[in-house]
Amino acid sequence: MPQNQPHLKVMAVLRRWDPIGVISENNQDEYNSYSVDVVRLLDRCATVDDLVEYMRWVVTDRMGMSHFDEPHSRDCAQELVNYWPSRHGG
Repeated sequence: MPQNQPHLKVMAVLRRWDPIGVISENNQDEYNSYSVDVVRLLDRCATVDDLVEYMRWVVTDRMGMSHFDEPHSRDCAQELVNYWPSRHGG
């Protein structure tokens, strides 16, 4: 697996997460700045709940939104936890 593959997976999942609905063909990097924190969390064996809490913080505190889609965020967090190589000896 290429060294940057896990980071690219995180960015792809964050685009799918898209809590403010701005991802388009011309705007693919809206959430890339959050990927570094997500990678750090995953490298520290973060749980789905840990990631959901981070995502909630991003949406409510950083972005100032009042609505947080927890089920969708949880699905995205679960995808990342299931994928992350450190969980599989990678």
